[in-house]
Amino acid sequence: MSSPQPVWNFWVRFGHWLIALGVIFQQISGEELELIDAHATVGILLSGWVVFRLGWGFIGPKYARFSTFPLTSPKQVMHSMQRVFTKQTEQTPGHTEVRGLAVYLMLILIGLTALAGTASSDDILFADPLEPFLSPALVDLASQAHPILSKLVLIIFIAHISAVFWHQFVMKEPLIQGMFHGLKPGFGHSIGQPDPFSKLVLLRGFILFSLCIGGTYRILGIYPGW
Repeated sequence: MSSPQPVWNFWVRFGHWLIALGVIFQQISGEELELIDAHATVGILLSGWVVFRLGWGFIGPKYARFSTFPLTSPKQVMHSMQRVFTKQTEQTPGHTEVRGLAVYLMLILIGLTALAGTASSDDILFADPLEPFLSPALVDLASQAHPILSKLVLIIFIAHISAVFWHQFVMKEPLIQGMFHGLKPGFGHSIGQPDPFSKLVLLRGFILFSLCIGGTYRILGIYPGW
């Protein structure tokens, strides 16, 4: 295996752990009435992260960009999965086809779950921020979809953790360590420009993160008067 090089910038690593903690908290708090306000707030912040990650997929450093892990054909995804099951390391510093697909699924499901959550109501004890602005039919649809989408997020999350453990302990690929220090085997590939560990990337990410999180909370939380 080739020597490690900078691959995962701070914002990808930060988002990885933020999503993990957020999904765990949402699964716990969703059934607890006393945590419902915190549940809604975290949901809004997670939707802000999705907006950020979408933007970062275009202006972030090389291996954060969607162009390095575009959606591919089912045949290529199956071939990628076959390599995993046969313990063959795919020689790319970034996302493989199957890992890239997991990223897209997670972004879509978290975004839809958060959106449905902000429009839900039980007609008795709580109403989420967008509920007053929507028709009863849409609120009812969101209320029914939210728990289903939440379970799908949990399924993808568990599948992701299982895959990480397989890579880490069976294939001996240090994925967990990589999400702390950001280094991965380069396999002869360039890290691209700008350098993922550069101050420019850190500052650019901070500005985008602040705008996306602040703007999302403003639109979904503060503006509706929630």
